Amino acid sequence: MSKLNIQPEMSIEELGQKVSGYLKDHWEEVLANTIEELQKLFPEYEDATYGMYLDKLLPPAWKELEKAGFQSAEKIKEDDFIIAGCLNFRNSIEKAKWGTPDHEKRIFWIVIENRNKQLIGTFLFELSHSHVNFNLPSAPKLMTFTSTERNEITKKILSLNENS
Repeated sequence: MSKLNIQPEMSIEELGQKVSGYLKDHWEEVLANTIEELQKLFPEYEDATYGMYLDKLLPPAWKELEKAGFQSAEKIKEDDFIIAGCLNFRNSIEKAKWGTPDHEKRIFWIVIENRNKQLIGTFLFELSHSHVNFNLPSAPKLMTFTSTERNEITKKILSLNENS
């Protein structure tokens, strides 16, 4: 993987641009390398199969963020389900009205803190997926949001998807 060139003083927007670039450059390659295996696993594991894909896609970028001192501000609880080392299933929303069974959306959020434990903003990570078979109808997408308050984050996510 190419270095993302992440600096400790970067803003949430700058970090988002770096991670978005990584996703754009790597999502299809990771998918191509894993699709046959994941399609075979889907009938048994269903939605969890997308977590297996994300376990291959996201860790290189997340490790780069961590090396520069960034991390999730939220403390992990014992019963949390963490995907790809950074996505907490508890911090995600999926609604049927956002799509169809063939093109569903789940949006995760990660409140990001820097090495000085300052909250700098939130990553919103959108994964389009199918509940019918293993398929990513569109590229994973990362957006940034300056708020770090849970209520504001969930309102923002719901507003993003009101009309889709």
